[in-house]
Amino acid sequence: MNRHTTVSAARLIVLALVFAATAVFVDAAHTQRQIPKRPPLRAFPIQVEQWRGRVSPDFDERIVRILGADEYLTRVYQQGDEPPVDLFVGYYGSQTTGAVIHSPLNCLPGAGWQFLDRDRIDLEVAGTQSGASSRRPITVNHVVMQKGEDRLVALYWYHERGRVVASEYASRVYMMLDAARYGRTDGALIRVVTPVDVHGNVTAEAAGRLAAFVQTIFPLLGGYLPA
Repeated sequence: MNRHTTVSAARLIVLALVFAATAVFVDAAHTQRQIPKRPPLRAFPIQVEQWRGRVSPDFDERIVRILGADEYLTRVYQQGDEPPVDLFVGYYGSQTTGAVIHSPLNCLPGAGWQFLDRDRIDLEVAGTQSGASSRRPITVNHVVMQKGEDRLVALYWYHERGRVVASEYASRVYMMLDAARYGRTDGALIRVVTPVDVHGNVTAEAAGRLAAFVQTIFPLLGGYLPA
C-alpha cells in the first residue's frame, strides 16, 4: 500500500468517525433552529457586473445520485474574451442522512484528474449582507490539476451556516458543533474552475482570474446560502 492510499484511507476513517459523532449529537440536541429561508440557487444572477453567464447542462441522473445535494447550480461565466470560469454550488439541507458534501479531492481523481499542486490562498472579499461595505479575508483551497493535455485551476471552499471554511476536517467539526447547538447541518460546496494554457503554463494568470471572479460574486452568495 503506497503512501497516497494510506493517507486517503486515514482521511476516510476520520471523516466516518466525525459523521458518526455528528449523528449522535443531532439525536441528543434539544435546541432546534429552523433554517432561514432563501431564494433558490437558480435565481442567482446570470450576469454579475462585467461577468456574463450561461446555464450549463444539468448533470445526468447517476451523477446527481452520487452528488446527493438537495440543490445545485452549474454556470459558465466569462468576462470579455478571457477564458471562461465554471461555477458550481452544491447545497445540502442536511448532512446526517447519508447525503454529505463530497470533497473534490475525493471525486476528481476518480474522473482521471491528477493533482499537480495543492495549497491554500487568502482572498479579500466584501461582506455578504445587503449594503455591507466592510471587507474581510477568507481562505480557500487552490488546486492545479491535469488530465491528458487539459490543465485546470480550481478554487473551492465549504460555505457552512455563514462560515467560509477551507479545511474539510474543520468543516466537519463545525457541523458537529452546530448540530449539537442548533440542530443544523446544512452547508454548501462552492467550486470555481478555469482552464490553463498547458504550453504557456500560465497558472498564475488563471488563478488571478478565479480570484477576481470569486471577489465579484462573493457578496451575493449570502443571499442564497443560509447563515
